Amino acid sequence: MEAEAQENNNTPLSASSPKTESSAEVPVLNISGRVKPNLNTPRIRGKKKPAPTIPEAPKVNPTTFPVILSRILLKSNVPPVNAPKVNPADDIQYLCFLCLEKPASRKRVYHMFITTEKDLGRDYEHTRRLYENRKEYKNVNNISVQTVCARALYRRVQKKFTDVQWNKLGNVFETDMVGLSDVWGISDRVYAMRTEEHERLFNYIKFMNSS
Repeated sequence: MEAEAQENNNTPLSASSPKTESSAEVPVLNISGRVKPNLNTPRIRGKKKPAPTIPEAPKVNPTTFPVILSRILLKSNVPPVNAPKVNPADDIQYLCFLCLEKPASRKRVYHMFITTEKDLGRDYEHTRRLYENRKEYKNVNNISVQTVCARALYRRVQKKFTDVQWNKLGNVFETDMVGLSDVWGISDRVYAMRTEEHERLFNYIKFMNSS
């Protein structure tokens, strides 16, 4: 009996004890403090970056509008000279006429010039001073026509007024003094030309929009 008991005591533990857990299943002590993400949890993506914004096309403003109109109406790449802008309303363009009479020769004289809302009074005064010391002239009236492109209307008047006598510079013309309504006749003709210029511009814009 003692021999049998001694024999049992010499038997290896691995042969008599059940299988131990595998090393992969043994929990490992985390001493770094880092938390290992669970691979089974769904991945949370960060916020999507906003799509890049497309810059808007340049808008027409009082600075660019006269240049665009010069290319459309005058077929010229030379933009009109713009005064420094403070208030956009100051740069509204006008085609103006200083209306004078020459009673001795029964003639009416129209001095044509271009100006803006800001310089309207100053340019009229400057033009009047050109004739104040010339006694044959009498200042009687003014014609001021607001337009989107004064240079285009200026050239149109030069081209269409073939029944008047122009000076060499093409900015002063004379008519016969027929009646009291001569000034209003000139004014009506210029306003009609302005309407035609605006129609040409609007039709061009419609064409560009449709194409």
